[in-house]
Amino acid sequence: MDFQHALTSEYDQQIVWVTGVGQGIGLAVAKQFAALGAKVIGFDRQFSDTSMLYRQVHCDLSKPEQLTQTLDELIQHGLAPYNLVYVAGVLEMGGIDELSLTQWQHCQNVNATSLFVFIKQCAQHFKHTHQGSIVTIGSNAASTPRQHMGAYCASKAAATQLTLTAGIELANYGIRCNVIAPGSTLTPMQTGMWQDDQGAQRVIEGFAAQYKLGIPLQKIANPEEIANSAVFIASKLSSHTTMQVLTIDGGATF
Repeated sequence: MDFQHALTSEYDQQIVWVTGVGQGIGLAVAKQFAALGAKVIGFDRQFSDTSMLYRQVHCDLSKPEQLTQTLDELIQHGLAPYNLVYVAGVLEMGGIDELSLTQWQHCQNVNATSLFVFIKQCAQHFKHTHQGSIVTIGSNAASTPRQHMGAYCASKAAATQLTLTAGIELANYGIRCNVIAPGSTLTPMQTGMWQDDQGAQRVIEGFAAQYKLGIPLQKIANPEEIANSAVFIASKLSSHTTMQVLTIDGGATF
């Protein structure tokens, strides 16, 4: 059985939860799973394309206290996930002495605290079924400090360790939890930091004054490259892989 057949056989009619499907990596992940026959339930504040979604759930991940009831209702109505892929993320820029508490909390809530709520709700279901896989889209910034990105780096480090801890707590139930840590990827978050049409080239070359290395592969990732890895590591083709961080950044943090 080839890889494509194995994936379509596994995901046909399976429910997969994907957060952050409004754009970028989340949208690419949703499309990949839908193409394999999965029933994708997408979570976001706004949606640019819903054609691949089985159901869209409007929610504000910056307000995690509102999520529990929403997720409970989905599970109670037979829409519990086979896999969870948490992609949603926000970036708050600024030096530590410049960041406001509101900016800090916004980053933590979307990137880490709402992930906690999703994992907590899914874990209870996965323990009963003894099957399931969690993939968190983190960042290489979780392990490599970046100037003016303290809130983001800290939130992604929290998301990474939360996912790995879930992996060790759920291992006895056969549940796998892994992290994909992208580097610079062609998404609105990335292009929003560019000041002109040379932004991509500057990222590839690196920023010596900021102690930030460039990208040895000489290109920026596209969302589909991250989505391909997410589908694979979530699937049974990676059945013996858990509690791992797969860094996909073209060698930027070798």
